[in-house]
Amino acid sequence: MKYSRQLVKSSLSAHSWLGIGMAAVLYLIILSGTLVVFHTHIERWEQPLAAEFHEFDAAAVETAFNEYLTTPDNLTPHMYLVFPSDAMPRIKFANEQQGEYRNADGSAGVPAYDDWAHQLSDLHYYLHLPTNIGIILVSAMGVILLALIISGLLAHPSIIKDAFAWRSGSERIHFTDLHNRLSVWGLPFHLMMAFTGAYFGLAGLIILIAAEAFYDGDRQAVTRQFFSGDPVVEAQPLQVNIQQPLQYLNANVPDGQLLFMTIHEADSEQRFQEYYVQQPGRLIYSENYRFDMQGNFLNRAGYSDGDLAKQSVYSIYRLHFGNFAGMGSKLLYFVMGLALTVVCVSGINIWLNRRKHEDLLNRLWVAVVWGAPLAITVSAISGVLARWPSVIPFWGVILAALIFAVIAQPAARFRRQIQLAGILAVFVLLAGYAIQFGLAAAFGAGLLLTCGLLLWALVLGVFVIRSSGAGVGKTG
Repeated sequence: MKYSRQLVKSSLSAHSWLGIGMAAVLYLIILSGTLVVFHTHIERWEQPLAAEFHEFDAAAVETAFNEYLTTPDNLTPHMYLVFPSDAMPRIKFANEQQGEYRNADGSAGVPAYDDWAHQLSDLHYYLHLPTNIGIILVSAMGVILLALIISGLLAHPSIIKDAFAWRSGSERIHFTDLHNRLSVWGLPFHLMMAFTGAYFGLAGLIILIAAEAFYDGDRQAVTRQFFSGDPVVEAQPLQVNIQQPLQYLNANVPDGQLLFMTIHEADSEQRFQEYYVQQPGRLIYSENYRFDMQGNFLNRAGYSDGDLAKQSVYSIYRLHFGNFAGMGSKLLYFVMGLALTVVCVSGINIWLNRRKHEDLLNRLWVAVVWGAPLAITVSAISGVLARWPSVIPFWGVILAALIFAVIAQPAARFRRQIQLAGILAVFVLLAGYAIQFGLAAAFGAGLLLTCGLLLWALVLGVFVIRSSGAGVGKTG
C-alpha cells in the first residue's frame, strides 16, 4: 500500500499534536495533585479568620447544628459536621453546596470560603469536567502514566546503572539526564501514584468485571465485599442527637481521631448519621460508625478489621495523597510530586529538542507549562481576595497563554514573559492578602502558603535571570 507524502506529513503532524495534548493533560493532573497534598492548609489559608481550637461544647454544637439542619434552605441529601482535628482545627457545618465555620460554643463564625481549594481538587480529580466524565479521563491518564513508566524502564536498560551519572553538554543532554535521574530516583513513588490514580476512576469498571467473573453479574455483591452497605432505618426524625454518639466514640475509640460526621439521606425518613474516625497507626482512611438520628449505635463499617482487600481499597486515598504521617509525609509527597512534574515536562522537552527546529508546538508547550502556575495564582486572586469563582479565571489565563503562543516569537522570550507575569501575580496575591487579612498572612494557617508563594516567586526570578543570560531556547 502506497502512502502519499502529504498523508505521511499530516499523520506525523496529528501524532505530534496528540502527544502534546496528552502531555498537557497529564501535566495539569500531576501539578494540581502536587498542590492538593496541602488541601487542608490551602483551605485554612483561604479563610484565615475562622476560629481554631480542639475542644468544643458538644451540647451547644448539637443545638446549633440542629438549627442549621432544620433550616429549609440548608437541607440537601447529605449534611456535614466537620469536627476539630490536627489537620483542620475548626468546626464547619456544610451541605452539598456551601458551608460555614462555627465557634467552639456553636455560635456563628465566618463563612467557609473554600472555592480555590475546591477548584484545585476538582482540577486534579475531574479536570473541571462533569464528574462521571472527568474521573474516567483522569484515571485513564493514570493508566497511560503507568504504561509510560514501564515502557521507559524497558527502553533504557542502563537507566538504573546511570542513576547518579550527570553529563555536561547540550540542552538536550541536560534534559535527558534530568528526566532519567528523576525517573529512577522517584520510581516507587511514580508507580504508586500512577496505580492509585488509575484506580479511582476505573473502580466502576473493576467492579463490573469482578461481578461478571465471580458473582454472576451481581455488582452489589462486589460492592459489599469492599464497602459496607447502608444500615436500614425507618421513620427517623430530622433532629439529630450528636452527644450520644460522641460519648460512645470516646468510650470505645479513645485514641481515634474524629474527622467529621455525615447525615446520609438527610431529606428522607431513612436518614442516619455516620462518624468517620481515623485509627492510630493504620493506613485506612477511617473506621466508620453508624447511628440513627436519636444517637443509637447501629453498626460500624468494618474497614479496620475487614479482609485484606477491603482494608487495601480503603487505604488508597491516604496512600495517594500522603495523608498518613503528618507534615513529614506531605512534604515528601510534595517534593516527589514536583519531581514527577519535571519528568513530565522534561520528557516533552527532549522530544522538542530532537526536532532541531522551533515552531508553534514549542510555544504552545511553553504556554501550558508556565501558563498553568500563572493561572493557578490568578485564580487564587479571584477566589481568595475577590471571592469570585476561580475556575473561569484559571481557564481564561490558560486560553490567553495559548492565544499569545500563536504570535510568532522565540519560545524563550515567550517563556520569560509568562514567568515575569507569574512573579507579578504572586506579589499582587500576597499584597492583597496582607491588606485583607493583616497579620494572618504571617502567622498561623497563612504562614505555610505565604512562604510557599514567596519561594515560588524566587524560583521564577531565577529562571528569568538564567534564561536572559542563556539566550534563546526552544523548550518549556
